[in-house]
Amino acid sequence: MRTPRHSDERGIALAMAVFGIMVIGALVAGAFVAGRLEHRTSQNSLFAAQAFEAGEAGLSDMMTNWNTGTYNGMAAGDTLTLPTVMLDASTAYTGRVTRLNDNIFMVVSAGQKMNAGGGVMSQRLVGTFARLFLPVVQMNAAITVDGEMTIGGSAEATGMDWVPGGWGGCPAPADVAGIRTSADEINTNGANCNNLDCVDGSPQAVTNDATIDSTIFNNFGGITFDELAAMANFQISGVQNGLAPTLDAGGRCDTSNLLNWGEPWSATTFGACFNYFPILHAPGDVKLNGGRGQGTLLVEGDLELAGGVEFYGPVIVKGRVKSTGTGGHINGGIMAGQVDLDPSTFSGNSLAQFSSCAIMRALQAAATARPLGERAWTHVYSMY
Repeated sequence: MRTPRHSDERGIALAMAVFGIMVIGALVAGAFVAGRLEHRTSQNSLFAAQAFEAGEAGLSDMMTNWNTGTYNGMAAGDTLTLPTVMLDASTAYTGRVTRLNDNIFMVVSAGQKMNAGGGVMSQRLVGTFARLFLPVVQMNAAITVDGEMTIGGSAEATGMDWVPGGWGGCPAPADVAGIRTSADEINTNGANCNNLDCVDGSPQAVTNDATIDSTIFNNFGGITFDELAAMANFQISGVQNGLAPTLDAGGRCDTSNLLNWGEPWSATTFGACFNYFPILHAPGDVKLNGGRGQGTLLVEGDLELAGGVEFYGPVIVKGRVKSTGTGGHINGGIMAGQVDLDPSTFSGNSLAQFSSCAIMRALQAAATARPLGERAWTHVYSMY
């Protein structure tokens, strides 16, 4: 038998070394791939979480700062995509509001995590259904007073339901009392108001009304006076001279102007303000002198009307109301709480004209949205 020689195994060491290097290289490469995959997976999870948090922050922001002037004026089926809001240098959200019917909205927020160049690395969509909570004001007279009331001169109070010229979408007219009061009688002065001739309504007037108490001045269908006041577009005080609608440079309603309380007159050059019904809150006494406006007026002190000022919507005053001289023209309704027990006075050419349409439009604009109670939010898988 032939004995093998060692020279027949030459080169095996090199082959084994190369093979070992390949195995080691594969292990090292595998470790790098696994590590990189783990890093990318963790990074993507972080980006997804940041995008989700941005989306949830956007949803909270839209619900907390519900734009009553814009959203409440949308027609059923309308969708509004809002401008993108940057939360920091790399996260943002884009909101979308869809009105499903008169009271239900779908609110969606697309949160995004972006790189330094603005490219989207992750996006998460969250949404919720929200329902409008409409303030319910028990206003069933042109003037409602918890206490004494004096009317005279050329003043008038009428509960005959009136639709302002050019206004549409109003409820069917329903006449109410001209004046309701918790007092035993309504004081009058001047020949114009003999036998309450200056008061019209169905019924003409109601005294000793047991339904008038502090509750109707503080609770509006589950929304309190303070909650409604907290939603105010403006805080007002002192004398407000010459209310008038104004437009900005782009022809939009200038809602930043303190004296712009909307445009109640139809077919004017300020039509962009026709659907603007701000909430005005006066923590103390306030006087309105001339001009025109609309919305919901909340006064914790006394209210004085002068200069023929015209206001359309509900006026809720915890103190007394005084309207003399050319006075004020209130189209909607007035409620005065008589906190200081001084009588409310309507005289001169003052007018209180009941209008369920003016009240309805103002309160619809004041409605705020709250998420439905079943779930705060849900994931959404398409923005469209």
